[in-house]
Amino acid sequence: MQSKEGIREEKFLMIEAWQQSGLSQKAWCAQESMAYHSFHYWYKKYRLAHPAVLSSLDKSQRFISLQVQSSFNSSVVNLELLLTDGRRVLFYSPVSSDYLKAIIS
Repeated sequence: MQSKEGIREEKFLMIEAWQQSGLSQKAWCAQESMAYHSFHYWYKKYRLAHPAVLSSLDKSQRFISLQVQSSFNSSVVNLELLLTDGRRVLFYSPVSSDYLKAIIS
């Protein structure tokens, strides 16, 4: 039976393997047959133990730029929000920046 420290080290190595993989968290978890909620539990522990890792991430990995155009046509997509996992959210009418912040929070 593995010690708590051994399990912790194993999970931290898995987090580092995910970071090197270039895959989304969900895709990596599916590939490795790891429960997504378990991944997040250990990722939180990893970030607490390695605070420098989060601060060293390139800004492009933390935020994306948002470009807003002021045209309006009800049959044309007014705003497209592309999520990191590849999903798209389309808005056919104008939305406020506060509304967008609430969606991505």
